[in-house]
Amino acid sequence: MKKMLSSSRPFVLVIALASSLTIAPFVSSEPLPTLPESPVRLSSNENAFGYTPKAKEAMIKFLDSGSFYNRNDVSDLIAVCAKKEGVPNNYILTTAGSGPLLMMTALAYAEPGVNVVTTEMGYTQLTRKFEARGGDVKYAALSEDMGYDFDTLRAEIDENTKIVYICNPNNPTGVLADPIELKKFVMSVPSDILVFVDEAYLELAEASFAINTCALLAKSRDNVIVTRTFSKGYGLAGFRIGYAIAHPKILAKISDFYMGPPSYIAAIAAQEALKDKEFLAENIGKYQSVRKYVCEEFDKIGIEYAKPEGAFIYFRSGINQELLQETMLENGIRISGSRESGVAKGSYDDWARVSIGTRPQMDQFLSLMTALMAKS
Repeated sequence: MKKMLSSSRPFVLVIALASSLTIAPFVSSEPLPTLPESPVRLSSNENAFGYTPKAKEAMIKFLDSGSFYNRNDVSDLIAVCAKKEGVPNNYILTTAGSGPLLMMTALAYAEPGVNVVTTEMGYTQLTRKFEARGGDVKYAALSEDMGYDFDTLRAEIDENTKIVYICNPNNPTGVLADPIELKKFVMSVPSDILVFVDEAYLELAEASFAINTCALLAKSRDNVIVTRTFSKGYGLAGFRIGYAIAHPKILAKISDFYMGPPSYIAAIAAQEALKDKEFLAENIGKYQSVRKYVCEEFDKIGIEYAKPEGAFIYFRSGINQELLQETMLENGIRISGSRESGVAKGSYDDWARVSIGTRPQMDQFLSLMTALMAKS
């Protein structure tokens, strides 16, 4: 954690600065999501570095089969994922991204009178649906470094708890849990409570993936589910592919709300992405390099941030997050706001989240941030 900054900023100067800034249109040879003149998208944790050309080649090869269901391609993907994770095929459930797994789990376990335990300032797709289904959400406070406090999390568990939800690295804070403490915690949760570990960003962490993943616990315990996505490190967000690793009894329970498998073309892309380990390593290296660079620049201009291990950085500029978003957008850059959950409204009003893009994209963002910080 960096030195805390005051949140009382003279916003009028920021507004005046925004009206006077002229940012050159962003030009890049990297893949663009919409049109060249569209805002630079640093808000949705998308992969600006692209996906393996081998996946593209394979998809083009089989496009003419699009008039058939081709369920065998999804079955092949299940087998490949199972081999990667070291589990039987029936421990894998593939979906159109990992989001459906969050939704399915909430639908399967929530009802009035029960609760899900999670941390404040965490990812909310599961918890929002859990509440909409009639259940309650109990939030544990963050640790001092904006990470997980497992003693506090454990204290929130009661006789009505059905799920403990952990996103690791967390979103939006980006902090990675200590692997030993995390696994000790998971092992300590009563066997009748589901532990959901969302590892959407784990490939991008600096620390060892093998040491930090909870996949082996999902293999050895029948109350643990681990989810992955191909949207981040593999760069296949637009194709919608994800999967769960869990005991068959868990998968059977949530499959009552199954929303369908990924398309066959997505399944082909995912298989090729898993094979191309060299491309994944290059992609991860780009994420880590740019992420480190942005942190170093934040240090220079005096911006506090949580230690990032995912596809984004959670930072405190001292500027109202809505105003910062508006100013950025007026200058061609889209970032995310504070994304508060489980805390009093306004608790993180001068925090925001920026996704990791290419170096030129981040330079454009940093140029504007530097100007704003100098004037505020």
